[in-house]
Amino acid sequence: MKEPQKKTNLLSREGEKQDYIVMICKSDAEIKQVSELLLQVNRATLITYYRLEDLVLNRPNGEVVLFILADGDEVEALSKMLEWLRYQWPQSRLAVVGNQGGGEVEITARKGGAYFLTRPVSRDGNGKRYFTTC
Repeated sequence: MKEPQKKTNLLSREGEKQDYIVMICKSDAEIKQVSELLLQVNRATLITYYRLEDLVLNRPNGEVVLFILADGDEVEALSKMLEWLRYQWPQSRLAVVGNQGGGEVEITARKGGAYFLTRPVSRDGNGKRYFTTC
């Protein structure tokens, strides 16, 4: 079985329960940004895939606490993926990152039980980067 494209271990203490955060994204810059933000909490392993199909073919072992879908797939594929994720990991949180709010992607994400975040990433007053929620 093929390995995920990237796996960043953010867990510093041995023996603790290991949670996974799975991100599907084609942008290395966004992957790096999420990885840097997760390093601040240092409690999970980030596994990234470039395509939704890669996740379907190579599912992670262990508990996934969050899925971040940021690959810009079509609405129909996104809807099917959200349904599949809910079936496979009913306790996991879902987040979809899109280019703008109020469109079909946001509606599909919310109907599928996911949070919706928009690009571009913003900076707060302290210079920290964050996604804007709709």
